[in-house]
Amino acid sequence: MLHHKILKVLLAFVVVVVYVSSEPMLVIKAEQTAIINTSVLNVREGPGLSYALVSQVKQDEKYTILEKKNDWVKLELSSGKTGWVASWLIKEESTNSTPPATQTGSSSTIVSTVDGLRLRNGPGTGFQVIGSLNNGNEAEFLENRENWSKVSYKGQIGWVASEYIKTKSATNDPNPKPTTNKTGKITASVLNVRGEPNLQGRIVGKLLEGASVKIVAERENWIEISFGSSTAWIHRDFVTTSSSSETPETPEPTPLPQKPVNEGKTGIVTASSLNVRDSGSLSGKVIGSLKQGDQVTIEEEVNNWSKITLSNGSKGWIASWYLEVKADNSTPPPTTEESSVKILYNGTNIRTGPATTHPVAARANEGDTFTIIKTEGDWYKITLPDNKIGYVAGWIVSVDGVGVIVERPGVNQYLKGKTIVVDPGHGGNDSGAVGATGTFEKEITLRTARIVFDKLSATGANVILTRNSDSYISLRSRVSISHYRNADAFISIHYDSTADRSARGITSYYYKNIDIPLASSIQAEMIRNTGFKNRQHRLGNFQVIRENRNPSALLELGFLSNPTEEYTVNTNSFQENVSNGIFYGLAQYFKGR
Repeated sequence: MLHHKILKVLLAFVVVVVYVSSEPMLVIKAEQTAIINTSVLNVREGPGLSYALVSQVKQDEKYTILEKKNDWVKLELSSGKTGWVASWLIKEESTNSTPPATQTGSSSTIVSTVDGLRLRNGPGTGFQVIGSLNNGNEAEFLENRENWSKVSYKGQIGWVASEYIKTKSATNDPNPKPTTNKTGKITASVLNVRGEPNLQGRIVGKLLEGASVKIVAERENWIEISFGSSTAWIHRDFVTTSSSSETPETPEPTPLPQKPVNEGKTGIVTASSLNVRDSGSLSGKVIGSLKQGDQVTIEEEVNNWSKITLSNGSKGWIASWYLEVKADNSTPPPTTEESSVKILYNGTNIRTGPATTHPVAARANEGDTFTIIKTEGDWYKITLPDNKIGYVAGWIVSVDGVGVIVERPGVNQYLKGKTIVVDPGHGGNDSGAVGATGTFEKEITLRTARIVFDKLSATGANVILTRNSDSYISLRSRVSISHYRNADAFISIHYDSTADRSARGITSYYYKNIDIPLASSIQAEMIRNTGFKNRQHRLGNFQVIRENRNPSALLELGFLSNPTEEYTVNTNSFQENVSNGIFYGLAQYFKGR
């Protein structure tokens, strides 16, 4: 009996120890920081939209995360106060974590395996050609999307077909070996000297025609020169080089003006339609538009972008190369970094004026190049042989140099400026359906969403992914993102599954009447582009479309439970085709609005 009592006491003690030890230990973790990922974000008293506002925070500001609850995080504000913000509108970083090892001496480089490889402004053959690579030309590899690779070439970011490139590991020596006994003489009247070897590089000075320079190194179309007490870069096209035993004097930097030369002047818009952005780059958000002939006052000019004031009083940025600045005798001589066009098609018409109604002055073949004089609307005024003048449509040529790239509107005009939320289904601990051979729905939905994101972004649409990694986002949060962004369209991407392994095809679901045109347009284009069985667009009671105030559609892009269809949807060609279907379906939807 005594033994039984002792045993009970020991057992109780073990239970207490196990219970205590199961409590979480106090572990010092790396401090989590929230980076605000929207222009202005409301801070609330509690974790929900029903709580009162206590403050607002702005994009890129950083705050320490104190607590997390559902889809909300508690922040420590700079005023010493605390408040809650929606987790889907921030980015998190660990401030005390060990930084990743820095990669030294290597970067990913691609090499074109063909002549005339077209560089496009989006991942697809329907996107504008903005340049080309010949066999052996190298470019910096940025990322891959199915059959397309995003690269940086001659200062331009664009996409090339992956089948026509090969990769190599390129060693980037930060201190290239000097070229011995080599000098150069400037041939342009005024030449920009840049801090980096690309057309987006910061201008650090200027050189005048005839100036001699000492060449330090050469890299593709750029030459590194001694400049002041350091080095800088100039474009190869505007310098003649020679070997010499004499060392020229190192040119001192020409002081740059403290104010841009065009500040305070009036500019006239030369493009048929010109986006106004919230920052001075092509990645800036579109906040307005101007039309050809509009006049603007230039407040500031930075790196070929002009800051202007819109009619509603807000500030914005436009590309300076779409502006014709009114003449002023005090203006210094223009920089003569010439640009040229390369003809993309045999038999291209060169006309006497900037429209198809003008007579044909000449015909050109693929590969012919001409110097650009100026841009008039969607046409380039060019120099022909014997110093004659001609005009060529901007959308059938590629541009080499600093000239503006003209785009033919096409379907892009219907998507530009639209706010589209793309929702990759499932994520994190919610894997979604699992295919017959093991495909996780959460992985393939993100794969599809990313290429749709790239295609839409290339048109100037404002695209938001509800998730861009393997993370769990609640259904309520996905709807909240649509409402917060005031989406013009919300697209939720899924893949289907059922016990019937022979089931196949694509289905689009709607819930509200305003959803029907969106679902039907996308369904029609997906079937046209993929050839899959058409399961039609139909009513579906799904939370992300049922609770969504904005036009919404939920797409089921094939059956993972069907082994044949599972294999097909995992191919690059299907991903390209179905993303094209979603892209063109959205364009058709907005065209009809």
